[in-house]
Amino acid sequence: MPTVDMSEAETFKYSRAWQVVYKTYPPVLRVLEKMGFHSGRQPWSLGTLNAKYGGEDLRRLLTAAGFEPAILAWKDSDEVLSMRKVDKRVFQWHIRLHTDGEIRGHYEYSSEGNPWRHTFEFEEAFKPDREFFAPLLREYLVVEPSANNSS
Repeated sequence: MPTVDMSEAETFKYSRAWQVVYKTYPPVLRVLEKMGFHSGRQPWSLGTLNAKYGGEDLRRLLTAAGFEPAILAWKDSDEVLSMRKVDKRVFQWHIRLHTDGEIRGHYEYSSEGNPWRHTFEFEEAFKPDREFFAPLLREYLVVEPSANNSS
């Protein structure tokens, strides 16, 4: 992914206009989801949550690792947890937990870092990042032999 001027992205994130986006955009997303603009699950399955752990355990682990709720995101089908960790104020790791225990995650432009590419250039702007997530999740993650980043 190309380099982006960090000061520009940082300034944008903390502007008054961006604070308005944080408040108004999530309800708009929920309406669009109800209208059918987004459904199903995004790609990049990492595996499933180890049965020894629950969603709150995963939330605590991710929070301790610097993740925060991903409020500017589509809500995937059966999603119970959506968190992100911003990288260089331009990119982010995004992870989701679903009711059946499946964990999906990817690396992408953050909404603040590049709103256009984050929203409209799905295939070009998003990528799997198992190398980041596997060591982070360790024993929390059960990887099935058939799990891959494209489903």
